[in-house]
Amino acid sequence: MNELVLPLPHSSSLTPTGSSKVQLPALITNAGDRTSQRFIEFFLVSIRNPNTRAAYAHAIKHFIAWCSDRHLQFFDINALTIAAYIEQHPGSAPTANQHLAAIRSLFSWMVSGGILQRNPAAEVKGLKHRVKIGKTPVLSDEEMRELLTSIDVSHVVGLRDRALIATMFFSFARISAVLGMKVEDYFQKSKRHWLRLHEKGGKHHEVPIHHKAEEYLDQYMDAARLWEAKGTPLFRTAVGRSHTLSDRGLQRQEAWAMIKRRARDAGVNTDACNHTFRASGITNYLRNGGSRDNAQKIAAHEDVRTTALYDRREDTISLDEIERIRL
Repeated sequence: MNELVLPLPHSSSLTPTGSSKVQLPALITNAGDRTSQRFIEFFLVSIRNPNTRAAYAHAIKHFIAWCSDRHLQFFDINALTIAAYIEQHPGSAPTANQHLAAIRSLFSWMVSGGILQRNPAAEVKGLKHRVKIGKTPVLSDEEMRELLTSIDVSHVVGLRDRALIATMFFSFARISAVLGMKVEDYFQKSKRHWLRLHEKGGKHHEVPIHHKAEEYLDQYMDAARLWEAKGTPLFRTAVGRSHTLSDRGLQRQEAWAMIKRRARDAGVNTDACNHTFRASGITNYLRNGGSRDNAQKIAAHEDVRTTALYDRREDTISLDEIERIRL
């Protein structure tokens, strides 16, 4: 597969004019210096979100490799090429559609930069995909209690893990929003503490914190001595097995590995992932009489239909009903 290695904006190797610092696939470099420069700018200028940048780079890398395997050049790519790629895409419909979105965005950028006259992906249709129920694994209330109580909180790393999981569960927060928090984003307003969550698009979402999550966060803050550490990450990485914390913020992959380990040790659903606590919290809230509209506000969803994907109350009802079938 062709290489696509792009420096991130904070990389010391990035220079305003030097494309030689970036390793590009031959399909792009063969199209000329202007195309190569515009290609680099697509990732580093037009895309600010690092997660979107990584996802689009992955998608474009696979598409370019597919084209190269068929001996296509950049200016040979047309609507039929892109349609054929999507048609035979080995991934799920959402993955294929994400790849199409990346391809469409790249060629739109090429058009706006004068490299192409028209976008060959503009009229290519994505695959039909309709989701009514989310696939995120959800923990039952009993499993959530078992998970939280199973964590060894005799040291600061255990206190961190419990506080992180509780924060996601009780605030319906995305993992990236929580990990993006600084110490000052856990703040007091009136008599209660609030969270300032860093949402997509640079938006901040403020939500009052549940008393149980507040208790866990306070204990973690005390043990980690973070109250005066303004401007530093709230949730930090552990230093090896020393049961101490570094100054570096915890990353999503590290949080995922921690959750997998904690779920296994607690004997709960080992399919649990970073999004599990968002879905589990929303389901718990709705089961206990909360409204879907308010769940949408707490979760900072743009559309209530997104919130509905996290509502898993019907999972239990379906299992109860199926047991009515008897021989």
